[in-house]
Amino acid sequence: MANYRTAIVGGRRGVHHARCYEGIENMQVTAICEIDKERLKSAVDALKITGYSDYEEMLSAEKPDIVHAVTMPTVPRHIWVEPAAAAGVKALVIEKPIALRPSESEALAAVHQKTGLKIIVNHQRRYLPFAEKLQEFLDEDSLGEIHFIRASTQGEITDMDTHLMDVALFALKDIPITHVWGAVEGGECYHNPILNCPENLMAIYTFENGARVLFESARTAFGTIDFPESNPRCNLDFWGTKGRMWWRENGSWGYQLDGMTNPFIEKTNFGIDDRYGQRAFTQAVATWLDDEKQPHRNRLEFALHGFDIIMAAYRSALIGERIEYPPKLSDEEWVELKDRVMGN
Repeated sequence: MANYRTAIVGGRRGVHHARCYEGIENMQVTAICEIDKERLKSAVDALKITGYSDYEEMLSAEKPDIVHAVTMPTVPRHIWVEPAAAAGVKALVIEKPIALRPSESEALAAVHQKTGLKIIVNHQRRYLPFAEKLQEFLDEDSLGEIHFIRASTQGEITDMDTHLMDVALFALKDIPITHVWGAVEGGECYHNPILNCPENLMAIYTFENGARVLFESARTAFGTIDFPESNPRCNLDFWGTKGRMWWRENGSWGYQLDGMTNPFIEKTNFGIDDRYGQRAFTQAVATWLDDEKQPHRNRLEFALHGFDIIMAAYRSALIGERIEYPPKLSDEEWVELKDRVMGN
């Protein structure tokens, strides 16, 4: 088992992510980069590590094995890749969303292919306790074939819908979609106008195995009213041919398989679960570097797929009908829809 040095980019949320490395035997955070002087000082004081204001200077001086970039979505993710690869970095962790418009996603995919760098996206919910059980069920075929998923979340689309889609794709083993019917409403303008995205999104996805996903990401999602016990951020129900499983981010998770008299139910608290999931996510980076046969659950190709099919719902909304997939949403179509929902 090799030892890995990590450098963090981003002093705001980056401190939280750096904390998740603490106590992992073969991983150590050695430096942080932040252009805001006050945030840099605060992060350096909190973590007791070396601080930099220049990314390439940090790479040259620290020679990290892992870079963990925790920046706002207005910073294109692809800019971190080539300097990291050139400096000998073995793995790059980037924040979600991976892009705000199609061309940014395409640039990220292109530089990933060019460099061959291992890239992981911080969709840590694939490592939460319920996801560990879901993975076990998938491996053992305990749920049977999942044929329907109901998924709803509320909050900013760029914050929560990528997590929601990532978990739905995880349950369906990241298979492609064939059709989508999407609708959007409103513009995300009163809270963060620079994101230029819809405020509400609803879609019905059909996957290549026939499974359907009812997907809703909205400022106040209609589907969340059914879950009064939870703070309705992420709620998913997975229906299979051999049973059912569910997860409420702040409520409960559980399952009932064929032959069970009573369901298994366990309380959830995202504040607790996230620490577990983020730590397991972090450890899995080193595991992948140690052993190619144990790849990370949040590899970039899965996030690219999730982004593309969210954009497919945008395209359906723009056209106003159910569409086949592909083709993907173009940048020109993104601008047209953005102008429509933002009232331009």
